[in-house]
Amino acid sequence: MKLPRLPQLALGLASLFVLCLPAHSQFLRVGFSGSIAIDKLETMNDTLQIADPASRLDLLKRLGIDASVAEAATSHRFPHDIEIQPIHKDSGKSYGIVSLPCGVQNQAFLYLLHEDDHNKWHAVDYVALDCFHETPSYHLMSFSPGEDDIFVHHAHSGHGSGELEDKSTLYTIRNNRLHETLSTPDYISRADTSNSAPIEQTSTFLQLPGHLIEETRITSQNGLPLRAERRLWNWQTKQQIFSKNLFHDIPK
Repeated sequence: MKLPRLPQLALGLASLFVLCLPAHSQFLRVGFSGSIAIDKLETMNDTLQIADPASRLDLLKRLGIDASVAEAATSHRFPHDIEIQPIHKDSGKSYGIVSLPCGVQNQAFLYLLHEDDHNKWHAVDYVALDCFHETPSYHLMSFSPGEDDIFVHHAHSGHGSGELEDKSTLYTIRNNRLHETLSTPDYISRADTSNSAPIEQTSTFLQLPGHLIEETRITSQNGLPLRAERRLWNWQTKQQIFSKNLFHDIPK
């Protein structure tokens, strides 16, 4: 179908106008403004990523997140560091996690969401994670089918003179609460009086079959490895926590 002559001209002028715009104006993204419905977790998360600060703040407060925490998380300094993610539990209850960036009093937050009998999501618990210039990261670990735990990396602590320490912590959900089942430093930096470069220890973690977690720790200085060690964390059913073994050197 051939377009009439006048719309063709208008289309050409519009195209010319776009080409004359500054480069950054040619890539404007359609956003969202208004009240975000408390709906499926995935839908709320997708809308959050394109919503304006006022809409994001309004949703967080309606989910039951503390107003001062929500305001800091939706400030212009942290526009896109909020994430909502479902958590699977074999109990049949529906849960989700809201992760919020470093804000109020140098803390980041994980809020636990629960869906009530009226299919409404609301916050039932939270953990505050020490942070300074970066937001701790997290991922889900599943030791049994249909069961998710939350493994948090690089929450900061011990920021004193000459020493820096970050930690990893594992949380499980019981009775609508977040329970800590493992916590250990995953990064330590200590001043070395005999050398200007600090001594660093960095841990990585690997989930193994049989409710086990393997921790590998590398000690280094000036980027050069000095020592490699490994230990296991074993699940203690009675105490409902992980217990650690001693580190053993990894043969070179």
